[in-house]
Amino acid sequence: MGKLIKIPRIIKTFGDSMYPLLLDQDILYLQKITFLKIKVNDIITVREKDHYFTHRVIYKGKNYLLTKGDHNPIVDKKVYPKDIIGIVENVKRGGKMFNPGQLYLFQSTLYFGEIVRIKNMLEKNNIEMLFLKGLPLHLYFEKAHPKRLYADCDILIKPKDFPKVKKILRKFGYKKVEDSLSQEHQKLKNKQSEISFMKTLNGFHVVFDIHFEIVFLMTQLGELNPLYPQDKIDALTKEFMDDRRSITVLGEDFPILSRTNLLIYLCLHLFHHNFSGAYRYDFIDKIIRSDRPDYKKLTETVKKYSLQNFIYPCFILLSRYYQTPLSKKTVSAIRPNKSALRFIKKNIANMNIFKGEERIGSGVKRFQMIFCLSPYPLYKKILVFFNKEVLYSVFWVFYKKLKPSKSF
Repeated sequence: MGKLIKIPRIIKTFGDSMYPLLLDQDILYLQKITFLKIKVNDIITVREKDHYFTHRVIYKGKNYLLTKGDHNPIVDKKVYPKDIIGIVENVKRGGKMFNPGQLYLFQSTLYFGEIVRIKNMLEKNNIEMLFLKGLPLHLYFEKAHPKRLYADCDILIKPKDFPKVKKILRKFGYKKVEDSLSQEHQKLKNKQSEISFMKTLNGFHVVFDIHFEIVFLMTQLGELNPLYPQDKIDALTKEFMDDRRSITVLGEDFPILSRTNLLIYLCLHLFHHNFSGAYRYDFIDKIIRSDRPDYKKLTETVKKYSLQNFIYPCFILLSRYYQTPLSKKTVSAIRPNKSALRFIKKNIANMNIFKGEERIGSGVKRFQMIFCLSPYPLYKKILVFFNKEVLYSVFWVFYKKLKPSKSF
């Protein structure tokens, strides 16, 4: 995303590859920087043959970088030191100048204030909650405001408290984010795993994802008992709720998962996203390095809830890309069964974790992951295709793929 104006120190953007941070026709002022000083989440301008582009650094290797436009699904080719023109220092838009770091800080401060307001109101109404992920955890573990626009905040509550939570969120101006599923599909769902609420504050979207359980399967399909039993999800959710700890961030207390259960949850969340998303791995790596988990307890919990097939691939990919200091004994102890291990070696161990996917393709791949990594034997897993939600989803995917696109 970039067009040379006069010299490589001033770049004019075009397109929307860095939306919403950078807009078409923004003027970027660059500062020279050495390769050693570049960090993940820096916005840099890169020379590629006879043109330039400006994207975010999402991964840093020993002698190369990986960059990606915030609005792009696909990661760029490797960027080497000789190709780096500079780092974006300031942005000029409509005659006004701003620094990306100032924008991040403004949004983060705004977001944190809103999170505190909602948290305090939930506490006032005696609602048990658990912050699964989001800005408070980032601030606690990274000791700094994020260098990107933050997306959402996930809060786990008990289903019985949802009417109160909904009332509180509506009081503060939040509206339910409508499910993209068809009305027919929504009627078929036999459970609701999470509901999102959003409002716009000073031009920024503030989103709360309200969870009723530890989500790691497919929220669009309801219960998938032939692949993973709902009673185990319920038991895992209860155990996580009962095993909380409190952290203090900017003078405010937040209930979060214990260090071991937090690692398990973040790995399950990574599985939920088809093991993709560099920032997810980066965050898990930072947590492990700063807050070593109880590996004995982790092994016991993973085995108790038959999560080996879902957690093991995360550990393999963390070791490959981030050299995360994991316990070899634990990795060996949660080694999957032969069938799942074959699938992992063939489809996951060498996957590109930075590659994005189209929505439908992502859903199909997710179902394939769940089916192949399910701890159940094949004869039992086959029963999932008698599930009404699954049958409808299969029909819907094929309909979307086969439906001719309109031409104008």
